[in-house]
Amino acid sequence: MKKVLFISNIPSPYRAAFFEELGKYVELTVLFEAKRARGIVFDWKGKGKCQNFRPIFLKDGYIEERRLDLSIFKFIKKNKYDVIFATNYSYRTELAAYLKMMLFHIPFVLEIDGGILKPESRLLYGLKTFLIKGAGRYFSPSGESDRFLQHYGVQKKDIFRYYFTSLREQDLLKSPVSNQQKKAIRKRLGLEDKKTVLFVGQVIPRKGVDVLLRALKKVDAHIQCLVVGPHPDTGYYAKMKALAGGNVVFKEFQAAKELKYYYQCADVFAFPTRYDIWGLVVNEALANGLPVVTTTQCVAGKELIQDGANGRLVEAGNASQLADAITYYLKHGCDGTVQQACLQSVRKYTIEHMAKVHVDFLKHYVQRKAESKWTTF
Repeated sequence: MKKVLFISNIPSPYRAAFFEELGKYVELTVLFEAKRARGIVFDWKGKGKCQNFRPIFLKDGYIEERRLDLSIFKFIKKNKYDVIFATNYSYRTELAAYLKMMLFHIPFVLEIDGGILKPESRLLYGLKTFLIKGAGRYFSPSGESDRFLQHYGVQKKDIFRYYFTSLREQDLLKSPVSNQQKKAIRKRLGLEDKKTVLFVGQVIPRKGVDVLLRALKKVDAHIQCLVVGPHPDTGYYAKMKALAGGNVVFKEFQAAKELKYYYQCADVFAFPTRYDIWGLVVNEALANGLPVVTTTQCVAGKELIQDGANGRLVEAGNASQLADAITYYLKHGCDGTVQQACLQSVRKYTIEHMAKVHVDFLKHYVQRKAESKWTTF
């Protein structure tokens, strides 16, 4: 069985589920910087967690991006694993591991969740090029992310596609939710039986909740909007509650088993993010047959949304465009054709498929390594 090391930050639910699946096929060790992150709620110790892989935690408490823990070096050894995957170089501890692998010529794969190009200085461009080109192979979830890597000198032939997701096959709806089912779910959740706009995510400036609230003032008042998620920025959250009209309902973070009912009771999912290198909530909404209105700064949106078929892309910060798109899908979101297009667009975005892509790569890599064609990346 192939020995694999993943270097990650925290055991977030979607990553832990992926590691559980991948661990069925390889001898997997996952090196985490810490056990949790501020403002994010998850349970990594429950039944069935960490059963198929060996977790190593460098720290017991919250992750600190600027903390440097050199104890990570003792776990990074040449020839101990068939393949090492690194997932981040922006945290100091993971950057240290990254640099050690480059310095000691330890082959590794850089797996990114996404990427958006931004204006930057020559110095920053040079530094990022140096770091990114230090890996030998790359796992990317989208065409936009491919372009990000290629901008920093990566060759197309060295990039492998994987289907980034938080969903198992069992989480994908087999058929659309009917109007009657939506009505019943709203009643179960204690909501009014009205056309419903849904936002899921952290209530922070980057996610654009303020843009959504401005857009709602241009939409039919006889609807309701649900804003679901944690609010680590208490000042911004207080401003949003003050700005919101009486048809906006704020809900705390919901576990996945309960969150699916919020997706299924809504008519349109609005995600006006100012930028997201991916945006897993887009996958989740589509998997529940819910059309998505998001921005051109959301990589998941650019990869998964077929404009007009299963959603629409608007300019980040443009409340008028957002309002027009929301209005359209409040009228057409329950159309069977639209819902089917939503479901079809994420059929291959499952944790099972995500793991299979990694296993196929590992088979290929180990074979090439045995033939001495990939002795190093």
